Amino acid sequence: MKRIIPILAIVILAFSCNNTNDNKLSKEELKSKMATIDSLEKLIKEKIKMKPKSQISTFFTFQEHNAEEAMNFYISLFENSKVTSIQKYGKDGPAKEGTIMYATFELNGSQFACSDSPIKHEWDFTPGVSVFVECKSDAEIEKLATQLGENGKIFMPMGNYGFSTKFTFIQDRFGVSWQLNLP
Repeated sequence: MKRIIPILAIVILAFSCNNTNDNKLSKEELKSKMATIDSLEKLIKEKIKMKPKSQISTFFTFQEHNAEEAMNFYISLFENSKVTSIQKYGKDGPAKEGTIMYATFELNGSQFACSDSPIKHEWDFTPGVSVFVECKSDAEIEKLATQLGENGKIFMPMGNYGFSTKFTFIQDRFGVSWQLNLP
């Protein structure tokens, strides 16, 4: 990609030179062409910096009209987290007005999506699929375990299971399972 910028500059200058009557550019024309090259170079550099969105993300289907509450709760727990988009059902939608039709959010850089299902399914979340979190400190794993475990279930209490220093497997109050690990 870095090679494209100089090549593009040469092509623009060559094309510009071929389109003038005597193949000489005035100072104003040269300034204009260089400004165009600078703009294109800036645009290309911005495109290089942009990461394409992941086409694979974890998707949570909530059945109790609490997708937004859960999403905001998760965002409050993890640094570098935010809602990236949100669409809600309107009054004529198939689900309760104001509930989430589709939302995307990031938890410390990882992309997630969620919705409030307009119908009640026979299935719900399963502990067989969980969110795995590598914690950086004892304080972090303790905080997350306490907050995620509140009104939830503990599948594996906090402890040393031989594969890490500290580990716990819990299900939060929304039914989502979390494996918290301190290597």
